[in-house]
Amino acid sequence: MDFRISLAGLMVGFLIGLTGMGGGSLLAPIMILLFRVPPLWAVTSDVTYSAITKGFGTIIHARQHQINFRAALCLACGSVPAILVSVFLVQYVRAHYGHLINTILLHAIGYTLVLVAVLLLARPYLLRYAERLASKRKKAALETGESDNPGEGKEGNPSWYRRLLLILAGAFVGFLVGLTSVGSGTLIIVTLAFLYPELGPKKLVGTDIFQAFLLLLAGMVGYLSSGSINWEIVGLLLLGSLPGVYIGSKLSKFIPDQVLNPVLAVVLAVSGLKLI
Repeated sequence: MDFRISLAGLMVGFLIGLTGMGGGSLLAPIMILLFRVPPLWAVTSDVTYSAITKGFGTIIHARQHQINFRAALCLACGSVPAILVSVFLVQYVRAHYGHLINTILLHAIGYTLVLVAVLLLARPYLLRYAERLASKRKKAALETGESDNPGEGKEGNPSWYRRLLLILAGAFVGFLVGLTSVGSGTLIIVTLAFLYPELGPKKLVGTDIFQAFLLLLAGMVGYLSSGSINWEIVGLLLLGSLPGVYIGSKLSKFIPDQVLNPVLAVVLAVSGLKLI
């Protein structure tokens, strides 16, 4: 057992607790670049580890009523089938073109990390824009006496175009996560911020964590059925990351995101370029 993996889990868990997102994207490149874990094992272990941690996060946010279940389930309608398709694709390539699978996964992880790094830098500006959009809607609703949620149908249900956009966004992210284990939080939270600007920051995070749990759970089941998960690596990651998340969460109020996000984005971009 290589307890250096637990140390890596501690560091990544600390970053997740500190920033709320982005830190999880470091797990796969750390395992591949530092510990020479085969890309397939890195992806499957990351998906399994993340499903377990997101499950704990879902329980906490559900108790605090910080989840928009309609939005999360619309996302899951796209993301769950898509991640199962990508898992099947990985297993098919592994079975028929085994010598290519690690190269394909390396490049997929690399390009996705660069995309996540860009969105991580843009995230504060995008969220501020979404907040301004929500404020304008509320002001217009007060002036006209209409609902401030024009994208909602009867009884608070999402309108058909928001459902369609959520399903498509979920499918895109689900397929990427199945291939790379990267981006389940960063990519979706930006989508939610634009499609649901009326949600506050806490509900955005809670909804994102719940949809990520559904997505990653489906991926874990898919990889579990193929016997691709290395449970020793998963256990070592959890051993380090759980206390790391706790410590990071406690210290998060002392370190502003304006300092952490650019540093984290640079690390992700460099890791992605190195894998490419």
